[in-house]
Amino acid sequence: MVKLSWSGGDAPFLERPVVDTVGHVGLGRYGGAGGKNEDGALIWSAKAWALAVILDGHAGSASVAAVLALFDEAEERLRPLCAAGSVLALQRELIALLTSEATSRGMAQIRGETACLVAYQSGPHLLWLSIGDNTLYLLHPELARLGQHTLTTRSFFEWIGERSSLAGPVPYFATGIRQLRQGRSTIVLATDGIQEMPGTPFEPPAVFAEAFNAGADPLQRLLVTAQGAGVRDSCTLIAWEVDNPEPALMPSG
Repeated sequence: MVKLSWSGGDAPFLERPVVDTVGHVGLGRYGGAGGKNEDGALIWSAKAWALAVILDGHAGSASVAAVLALFDEAEERLRPLCAAGSVLALQRELIALLTSEATSRGMAQIRGETACLVAYQSGPHLLWLSIGDNTLYLLHPELARLGQHTLTTRSFFEWIGERSSLAGPVPYFATGIRQLRQGRSTIVLATDGIQEMPGTPFEPPAVFAEAFNAGADPLQRLLVTAQGAGVRDSCTLIAWEVDNPEPALMPSG
């Protein structure tokens, strides 16, 4: 397994977009013109699976650093589930990790909060858990023909941190599991800077999908477009491809 943990508070990438690879997973970062970068990312990349976390903080980067530390501390529990392809068990463990009383107490002591999107893929299975307004795109021709390009809805007024939608008697978040279609799928996680740049050139999702698929080096191309548009907010993208040989579910008639 290859891994990376990054906070924009430590390395803001304000001058220009930077694209790196972590195993087979791509990571694109650009801090924008606002003079700070409160995004963050975590990637665990193995041959047969990948787990990615993308974060968009508010009121500083303390909440981003706290979530990254939370996953670092939980790695010994989470990584065996990832390696075994235990999708349902991993889903339960992620919910338990993020909604525990210990997590809520710790997060309440920091300044600010962050949106948090977690995605895990193993074989034809894709699991996600979303708190807030980050976006998970799933790009595949069969889905595109039916007008589907995303798996998440941007949910506002949800965060983890000082003000947390997970800390009440009933936690608020979204989670789901999907089967990947046969053939090549592209999984993309994005913070909201990419949607909110001047002129909104990557909205609605169908436009984002068309731009992403328009040629080589999509992370670099999209972030250079964001830079040229004078985007102020930070833009972070995580993406990887999956070639699924297994036939996917079809209707009976």
